[in-house]
Amino acid sequence: MYSGNSVTNSDIERLKANVDKIVRVRCRDGEIFVGRAVSVSEEEEDLIYDLISTSRESQYEKADQQPAYWIRFDDIDSVEP
Repeated sequence: MYSGNSVTNSDIERLKANVDKIVRVRCRDGEIFVGRAVSVSEEEEDLIYDLISTSRESQYEKADQQPAYWIRFDDIDSVEP
């Protein structure tokens, strides 16, 4: 069980239940992104996702094929259904 200070255990359970599905994540820095959850690791305390859209497009490189990204649980404010 995650014991950090930001994302809640229910948010983590929501992420785990939505692997290979679309999720909307609010980050602690204010970014909001929509992505496909690829992997959720309580051991590593992170989410790996394929980015679909973001409120901060300028911080991501443009590429012909989008890479997967990862975010630490500590950087997630909430997960929206």
